[in-house]
Amino acid sequence: MNIANMLKDRVRLQLRVATMGATGETVTWVPVETRWARVVAIDVRAQAAYQQMETTVTHKVIFRGPVDIDLGKHRFLWGDMTLIPMTFSQESKGYTTVMVKGD
Repeated sequence: MNIANMLKDRVRLQLRVATMGATGETVTWVPVETRWARVVAIDVRAQAAYQQMETTVTHKVIFRGPVDIDLGKHRFLWGDMTLIPMTFSQESKGYTTVMVKGD
């Protein structure tokens, strides 16, 4: 089965924007785009491997085409879950995979 047929999760990408005001820094999340993706919970073995690298990962998100993200500046919204990118995006065969932590 082609993975393109499996991209059924609607994921919204957001960018962190910080502005300085009279009362200090205000952080807002600005929508960048909405894309179809596949969100998959990773297994315990993969979670343990990432924990050894001192990184918490709960899901992987697969997008068609390139996705340009900066760690700490982007997040994804999937349904009512916020997904925080924990690794740089990896492109392969026309798809981009990002390992994330769900909040």
